[in-house]
Amino acid sequence: MDMKQSFSTSEVARFCHVTADTIRKWAEAGRIHVFKTPGGHRRIRREDLIQFLRENNIPIHTDLDNSGTRVLVVDDEKAVVSVIRRFLERSQTSFQVEVAMDGFDAGHQVATFRPDVVFLDLRLPGIDGFEVCRRIKASPDRANIHVIAMTGYYDGDTASKIIEIGAAMCLQKPFTPDDLRRALAKVGVEVN
Repeated sequence: MDMKQSFSTSEVARFCHVTADTIRKWAEAGRIHVFKTPGGHRRIRREDLIQFLRENNIPIHTDLDNSGTRVLVVDDEKAVVSVIRRFLERSQTSFQVEVAMDGFDAGHQVATFRPDVVFLDLRLPGIDGFEVCRRIKASPDRANIHVIAMTGYYDGDTASKIIEIGAAMCLQKPFTPDDLRRALAKVGVEVN
């Protein structure tokens, strides 16, 4: 089934939790990009709507955007984030990737981005990875998010503890592309 490519102001209003009149005002003010049909009706393209929602931190409904597996990478080491992002971007599998640098930002991203998979460092500033995993798995509407823990301080006790909390597995840093491929396969995401 093909995804709808444009939406009326009434449909967009439901996604944004406002009235259609508010959408019209935002369009007139240039806050959201619209085009007009030959009949003069305002329409908003899917990609413009998704960009608007992201820019304004409005949660994106899964019916609106299901173009690929959504992956959140939570790590305060930019090099680790870069390795994972590059691996996902170079694959032929479709991924959407967002990044969080600490536990607080991870919670915000989980709520707004609604990832399918979270690569989660266990040692984070502020709220650590154990607590982030605990919070994800404690919420019934987020329990289906797959958490792949990561740590440079790997030992059997650490791995057992995070798996007990709800992570699918624990990767030891540094890891290889094959390690990432196996981790994603373990949560049902095949990478080509």
